[in-house]
Amino acid sequence: MNASTESRTPALSTYTATYSPEDNKLRLYAASRLPTDLYARVRQAGFRWAPKQELFVAPMWTPAREDLLIELCGEIDDEDTSLMQRAAERAERFDEYSENRANDAEAARTAVAAIADNIPLGQPILVGHHSERRARKDAQRIQDGMRRTVQMWHTSEYWTRRATAAIRHARYRQRPDVRQRRIKGLEAEQRKQERRIAEAERFLKQWQQDSLTREQALAIASVDHIHKSFSLAEYPRDAPVTQYEGPISLGSALDEGVINETQAREIATTTHHKMIAWARRWLTHYQNRLEYERALLAADGGIAADQIAPEKGGACQCWASPRGGWSYIQKVNKVSVTVLDNWGNGGPNFTRTIPFDKLTQLMTAAQVEEKRAAGLLVESQNEIGFFLQG
Repeated sequence: MNASTESRTPALSTYTATYSPEDNKLRLYAASRLPTDLYARVRQAGFRWAPKQELFVAPMWTPAREDLLIELCGEIDDEDTSLMQRAAERAERFDEYSENRANDAEAARTAVAAIADNIPLGQPILVGHHSERRARKDAQRIQDGMRRTVQMWHTSEYWTRRATAAIRHARYRQRPDVRQRRIKGLEAEQRKQERRIAEAERFLKQWQQDSLTREQALAIASVDHIHKSFSLAEYPRDAPVTQYEGPISLGSALDEGVINETQAREIATTTHHKMIAWARRWLTHYQNRLEYERALLAADGGIAADQIAPEKGGACQCWASPRGGWSYIQKVNKVSVTVLDNWGNGGPNFTRTIPFDKLTQLMTAAQVEEKRAAGLLVESQNEIGFFLQG
């Protein structure tokens, strides 16, 4: 979908916007071609045209993208199509591509066979004979046809793998352990925005103190990293004060006489108010996403560590466990367990710390002893874990 050549402001009803918390993407549905200037704004904001879905999609939510969609559509609705539905639609398209390439491969093979059938078995090219030119042409066509057949079969297999991968990726994102790791990432981003707000509020308090002197302003500006362009029209100054109009730090502008402490206070106060408002929008977004992810995780029963509490003397299955076996839990930490591992090269065992969200299955100490008493437990050779029989 390309922009039309005319430039006009569309009615809000022309467009619909949605947001999906499943993939954190914003989508813009347009009933007609976008005007040139609007198409440029949408592209600059990070939206890309998805021809099969017939919509514009942004890879993630941001305040600026949300503002643009609210300007165009008035509101942002929930996305009706789920992640699994979109994955199924993609897989269906990939299956169709695979079938088409398989048909192309069969057509190419049939064409090659038709040429080869007209050549006597074992008949060489008769050099100097009137049939040489045609024979060489047929040989080239057979070679090209076989190459095309192989290429189409490989392409068919590629699209089949893509179809399988689309479904597998959607299911992977919905796994409890993957969701828990996504929650940890969101919590980290949430703390980052909280630190930004706290820092901006601390600087605001310093800038807004009574009777701010030039020395105090310079001291604050030296650690408050604000940069701004100071045009001559807005901030007139005479030589020998610098006539540079590009971006410089607030401290440099104050030190070189481009601005005074009052102007520095106004610039810093305005900047930090904007930073706080922007960070709070991100903070609200992360809080909403966390509520969504936590609710779905709870509905799924949580991760393995939520269903069976890890305990010392118990066992777990994780990437460090013996293949097909279990690891003994040596220690339980706040958000992880400690297990033994071994490189398998004859060296001594060593410990590894495995986060709870990396544990796929758990057994209590009592369950381990129950299996051992029943004779179902076989110790691993390196004594880092065991295997279960039966």
